[in-house]
Amino acid sequence: MKKIFGTDGIRCIVNQEPMTAETCLKIAKTTGYFLATNKKQKKKVLISKDTRLSGYLFEPLLTAGFISMGMDVILLGPLPTPALPYLIKTLRADMGVMITASHNTYEYNGLKFFDSTGSKIFRSLEKKIESIVFNNTKYNKIINLSYESGKAYRLDDAHIRYSKYLKTTINKSIKMKKLKIVLDCANGATYNIAPNLLVDIGCKVITINNKPNGKNINLNCGAVDTKKLAKKVLLTKADIGFAFDGDGDRLIVVDEKGNEIDGDNIIALFAKDLINSKKLKKNTVVTTVMSNLGFEIYLKEKLGVKLIRENVGDINVISHMKKNSYNLGGEQSGHIILGQYMKTGDAILAAIKVIELLSTRNTKASNLFDLFNKFPQNKRNIKLNMELSKFQQNKIKNICLKYVKKYRNLRFLVRKSGTEPLIRILVEGKEEFLVNKVTAKLMKQLKEIISVK
Repeated sequence: MKKIFGTDGIRCIVNQEPMTAETCLKIAKTTGYFLATNKKQKKKVLISKDTRLSGYLFEPLLTAGFISMGMDVILLGPLPTPALPYLIKTLRADMGVMITASHNTYEYNGLKFFDSTGSKIFRSLEKKIESIVFNNTKYNKIINLSYESGKAYRLDDAHIRYSKYLKTTINKSIKMKKLKIVLDCANGATYNIAPNLLVDIGCKVITINNKPNGKNINLNCGAVDTKKLAKKVLLTKADIGFAFDGDGDRLIVVDEKGNEIDGDNIIALFAKDLINSKKLKKNTVVTTVMSNLGFEIYLKEKLGVKLIRENVGDINVISHMKKNSYNLGGEQSGHIILGQYMKTGDAILAAIKVIELLSTRNTKASNLFDLFNKFPQNKRNIKLNMELSKFQQNKIKNICLKYVKKYRNLRFLVRKSGTEPLIRILVEGKEEFLVNKVTAKLMKQLKEIISVK
């Protein structure tokens, strides 16, 4: 069975499988089939997108697929991903689809699916969809042969509804400081909502990369590249800078000195605040295998908090949080899940909560986030030009096992990316020189296996 779903929904280069016009239509029809099974009333599906050019291709394809299965579609237009689960619940929809490739550049696109509760769909449903889409015999059995079709509507005030909800999450007992803030919207879905919202709550806002043209999303900007943000923060003497990714579910912070603050530091800050207010459920935080060992030691030794590590992908963190009723989790890459307010990562929400904490502390952003010392991490990528053979996969696995046995004071993570054609490598330890030396040696051997010059 061919694989469609990766670590976070579906994602690949536009017009390559599975993000081709034909396959996306099949995915919509198949998802519609599972959604409509055993229910008599007409179903309602919400569709949103980020600002990349190919959204114009996939929006009508998905709409046609769902309508052909007798379902009604409400088109929300460009919105941050976290707005979709909120609107699913308030509009009482049966499902939502976000057309986005998250932090990837514009030549990529993808699909994120949410169920009627606003949660990302389970792996079990993803596997059922995969089992049908590339099997013509099964697919032909689920096609709706009724002449009854659904309707499509456009909701013009979706962004206003989402903004109003975010305002309700603000702690009314806190007097917000009039902070000078630089926002990097990555030319993505937050370009309009985020600046207006932060101005409304009393901040002086300077915005960069807020002019999307369909091709400049995530291009040398936003959460994946904070150089421009750091430069602007220093130039304008701002109190803090916030960088979002293209679909607004990742947050990276830049302090007043121009230093990048990643998801580990942001989660650590929120964990400390929740512990102090006795609101951290079960004294537990959920992150992924990527999180820094220094972060884990801080949680355990300074806060008395247990850290649970999941596989990479915010869906893995979210699923574990939901299953065990935890209320704080996320990823080093900037997905911050504040379970009290949202079931998915929300960059604008996380930024608001940072502003609240900065408003209640008589300190600078650099001091606010100065919580622990990080272990040196070396993160590298190897580009894949073709799928790895079983022989290559086994050889990579065996080499990694040898490194783990030889360097017991280092932590290794070698994995195939679920969002791009890459092998991702992470080496972590106390001594930076050794980390870098071993990483270079490992990289050389892995490149030889996969024939990369």
